[in-house]
Amino acid sequence: MQDVQQTFLSQYANAPRMQALVAGWNQMLDPAPLIDQWYQQVWNLHTAQGYGLDVWGRIVGVSRVISLSAQSYLGFYEASDLTEEGFGQTPWYRGVEATNNYRLADDGYRQLIYARALANISGGSVLEINQILLTLFAGQGDAYVRDNGDMSMTYVFRFVPTAVQVSIIQNSGVLPRPLGVSVSYSIQSA
Repeated sequence: MQDVQQTFLSQYANAPRMQALVAGWNQMLDPAPLIDQWYQQVWNLHTAQGYGLDVWGRIVGVSRVISLSAQSYLGFYEASDLTEEGFGQTPWYRGVEATNNYRLADDGYRQLIYARALANISGGSVLEINQILLTLFAGQGDAYVRDNGDMSMTYVFRFVPTAVQVSIIQNSGVLPRPLGVSVSYSIQSA
């Protein structure tokens, strides 16, 4: 309660034991600290942690656990996948991909939630997709989408994404894919 003095009848206004008892109850039952803590750890996405981020993940429809591609395979420049490497460096693809699950830390999961929330309200334009890429890969290097003009688009990364980022890009479904548009990926590291 904010002002406990209003709860006293006038005949008990000067009773010190009664006032001490009510003041103790007020301090014990005051929900303000719990409400503040709940707001900081669950409701405010900027400061949410653990369970709070899990709640936000369920709201926007993205899981904290993502599937990592455990191995890279032989690929060529034209391939639209980010897991291919050059000849003599990796084995041929055998048709069965080994995967393992990875649980994102709070900071990575928060970025993924922001990106998914932006994707949920995105119209799929190049400008909106670029905003999602800026949010997801802030401070890591240039990442943008290129409209190829033939009902295809290319996600261009001017840095080498980590294995977790590759899984977010390809497996999480966060990056929008407009209907009827083919998508490819390109890493152009300096």
